[in-house]
Amino acid sequence: MTILSAQMKLLSEIRERLREPKSILFLLLLLLTLLRVPNFSEPYWYGDEGIYLTIGNALREGGTLYTTIVDHKTPLIYYLAMIVDNQLQFRVLLYGMMLLSTAAFFSLCQTLFSRLKPAAFATLLFVVFTSLPWFEGHIPNGELFVISFVLYGAWLFVKTPVAQAFFLRKTVKTQKNFLLFAAGVSFGLALLTKVPALFDIIAFGAVFVFLIWREHFQLLTTRLKEAFVFVAGCLIPLVLSIVYFYAIGSGSDYLDFGLLYNFKYAGSWQLAFASPVVLFLFSLPGKTLVLGSILLLILGLNKKLSAASQFSLAWFWLSLFASLLSNRPYPHYFLQAIPPAAILVVLLIMQTRKISSASNAIKLTLLGGSLSTLLAVLVLLHVGLYSTVSYYTNWLRYMSKQTSRQEYYQSFDKLMSDNYAAAKLIITTQDKPSLFIWGTNPMLYALTKAVPPTRFTVSFHVADLDVYSETMSDVYSAQPEFIVVMNNESRNLPGLNAMLFEAYTLNAQYQHFTLWKRLSNASSLLY
Repeated sequence: MTILSAQMKLLSEIRERLREPKSILFLLLLLLTLLRVPNFSEPYWYGDEGIYLTIGNALREGGTLYTTIVDHKTPLIYYLAMIVDNQLQFRVLLYGMMLLSTAAFFSLCQTLFSRLKPAAFATLLFVVFTSLPWFEGHIPNGELFVISFVLYGAWLFVKTPVAQAFFLRKTVKTQKNFLLFAAGVSFGLALLTKVPALFDIIAFGAVFVFLIWREHFQLLTTRLKEAFVFVAGCLIPLVLSIVYFYAIGSGSDYLDFGLLYNFKYAGSWQLAFASPVVLFLFSLPGKTLVLGSILLLILGLNKKLSAASQFSLAWFWLSLFASLLSNRPYPHYFLQAIPPAAILVVLLIMQTRKISSASNAIKLTLLGGSLSTLLAVLVLLHVGLYSTVSYYTNWLRYMSKQTSRQEYYQSFDKLMSDNYAAAKLIITTQDKPSLFIWGTNPMLYALTKAVPPTRFTVSFHVADLDVYSETMSDVYSAQPEFIVVMNNESRNLPGLNAMLFEAYTLNAQYQHFTLWKRLSNASSLLY
């Protein structure tokens, strides 16, 4: 054998290896890793992440979620923040979960498409759009943790007899109720991360409805039993969480802030559309009407749509509804729609290559119309996507020492220079910093690992719930060593100024806030 033929044989073997599912998945995970490397160099700059880390730190220090420290999401993301010590570890945790969720999504796509190339391309879209800054995929937002738990559940779900009967038209006599239950538990964990995960649960629950309809109710009893097992799995984490919080005396607080507050949050954002039709379509009744009509249409086209198309369309519309619950133009809300949207893109490409027919036209209209709706929503709500090119070029300049750390940090948020300077002063003064911030700067709490002396990490929660007197009472009782007053905070906390002038001294004046330090004889002055 000549050297040339040996080289050709080696190249052929490499090409064959690269076409194997494991090799493709490895390359996709490698891409995900490369895209996320800059995430580990970011400063403490993002507000929601600052809140998660602050609450996680408070829980490690013995605080009680929803009672002594409050935010308005379901509890799991705060306990995830509790098990890490800092922002870097939190991002490593997210990275690990995204590696697993990418593998789970790839497995789901292999089941849906039964072909490797479409599954690989859909997963490529998933990796790109959940990792790049466009939709804030580079930040540990709650939606990414939701996606992870949903996809872990999906990976288990597609191995069950009901999923194989629906997607692969296989009849499996062996019951695998444990897998259904475990899948449900994973979906339940997604629900405990953020309430909109409920609509992912409904999407996978729709498989039972579609299958019963396709089977003409012949196996109704069997399917209902399977659905019951799945729903039971979904409910177990929620029920256990309620039992837990009632057991520690925080049940009513959990219901108020962790669950019911989400309804208030969803309805508090006002849109300014001139068209009454558009305004109605974005209202809860309008969105519900559109969603219900689409789902009925998908069910009615049972014979014309493939199982993959039927499920993916239902999942997409339900996830889009979830993204629009509050109508807020925040990019990370739309991360939840990325997995089904990636599948729809591939289905649309595959459909365009088929011979024209009435059936094909219906599928193209549904698939193309769904994706067009997503684009229209992004435009109508003026969703501002984050810059990706500048994100990576700034990081490369920082790593090559063309940009200083201060300049790099400041490129993320205008507060960075002030926050890091103040944090250095606060941390060197005390082993366990005692700090209160009036305004919105939870990143400084997270950076200093200070536990807020009140239940609330930001002033807009105090204003929203009108708990000014309670907050001031907590601050007065705690006498924190340091108090920060943000320059851009227009709301007044009654009693704070009097307390500052009586018992504190101006320690430092930064560009965006004032840092006050308690006087050594403050106790005698305050009492």
